[in-house]
Amino acid sequence: MELCDEISLDEKEMLLDEKANDIFFSMLRGKTASETVKTSRGDFTVKYPKQKDIISIGRIAALLRGGLPASTFDAVSEYEIQKCASLDVMIIGGPAWFEKARKKNKNFSWRDVPDAHFVNEVYAKALEFRQGIQNQLTGNKEIIAENPDGENAGDVSTDVGDGVFSGVAGSTSGT
Repeated sequence: MELCDEISLDEKEMLLDEKANDIFFSMLRGKTASETVKTSRGDFTVKYPKQKDIISIGRIAALLRGGLPASTFDAVSEYEIQKCASLDVMIIGGPAWFEKARKKNKNFSWRDVPDAHFVNEVYAKALEFRQGIQNQLTGNKEIIAENPDGENAGDVSTDVGDGVFSGVAGSTSGT
């Protein structure tokens, strides 16, 4: 244990001011990372989901499942649920037809969109944006350089030891 002087509010603000351009501290101050993505049916504004947004996605998914556990759904259905819940939270603006649909129906959701390929297109672009921001937040330039498409295996060791798979190596690269 270490005892140190308490940081005053003025010092905290000064520390935050020093890192004003840092995306992490900007988002802590209430800023939202967003980007306009171009799709086959217009431009959409996507926001990076903070932890509270991730919780909202989980709640929406639970609502879409009718309170049933995810394990009661097949993988395809659960993926569709997660995709629609994610887009409901992450998409904050879109073309006129999208805004009209949301205005006409207060409960409009991506599950109302009839074209599955279009939903997949928007979801892929939203995930690409999300992974890019996550890489910036992580600050791991190796992840960004090695996986420019956003694939990230996290902190998985390349060599699996201590068990049945001892000595087995793994990689997330396509080579």
